[in-house]
Amino acid sequence: MKPYLTSEHIKHNLANLPRLVFDVLMKYILGIFCLLYACALSAQPKNNIVTQPTARIHAKYAVIDHADLRVSYALNADNLLDISTYVDLQYLEVGRQTSKYYSALLAASDSLSVYWVREHPNVDGPPRWTGEKGKSEWWSEYQYTEIFRSGGEQTMYSRMPFMLERYDCWHTEPYPQQSWQLQSDTLTICGYLCQKAVCSFRGRDFEAWFAPQIPVREGPWTFGGLPGLILKVYDKDRLYVFECVGIERGNFPIKKLDYSKYKPVKRKELLKMQRKINEDYFSFFGGVIDDATGKPLRMFKPYEPLELE
Repeated sequence: MKPYLTSEHIKHNLANLPRLVFDVLMKYILGIFCLLYACALSAQPKNNIVTQPTARIHAKYAVIDHADLRVSYALNADNLLDISTYVDLQYLEVGRQTSKYYSALLAASDSLSVYWVREHPNVDGPPRWTGEKGKSEWWSEYQYTEIFRSGGEQTMYSRMPFMLERYDCWHTEPYPQQSWQLQSDTLTICGYLCQKAVCSFRGRDFEAWFAPQIPVREGPWTFGGLPGLILKVYDKDRLYVFECVGIERGNFPIKKLDYSKYKPVKRKELLKMQRKINEDYFSFFGGVIDDATGKPLRMFKPYEPLELE
């Protein structure tokens, strides 16, 4: 297997290429991504053509709490019985002092990458992804974000795509407050009778189904505040659908990465940056220059984020 290149390898190698070879290489890369771009025009908004960052193989973690409840959510699944049709599988771990929400598939891939490197010592680096990856092959802020809640505050750590790792960042805010209105409708999810609730939140209208039998005021992503665990939530256009596919009781360590290299950022600044990345990834990092204008090439594609404000 050929080694995967890191961003540093690419920067070094490109900087030492003759200009003619560099131009030919860039046009070749551009042609490939134009093809991918055309194929993705009918894709869902969160599946834009944005390259995943390299795998974490030297990450350091600390156990900060233990959870007795772990809830699995499918993000935008075509078939809840087939994980390969998910955009992502995500975990909510509810501890004594802290809760954590993160991508289970990404965590598994990073862990497997460590073993892959051990088994392939003569290769420069691991594949970008190892193991089950669902139906999406691209970076998404909804997969590359880890959320910790504790003491009335929520901190989100955002891992950026390939070539943009210098923008890895975090922000803290009070628990987001959704003004839920309870409805009389019911629905059974994972064996639990759930009640419906609706709200308007950060520019979108949402419907949620919560389980009063599980007295936990949390849910997927940043949703919570209902008198029971949220097992399903989606916006009215169903661009983003989180649905519970499993509930486990046990003793699960809540791990936190060393985020000391991440930079603080304001929430709205982060949303603005993530939107620009999704709408025009190549223009954002200036990776491909248009010969006619001498400016970074634009490949704009409309994008609909979960939060509009």
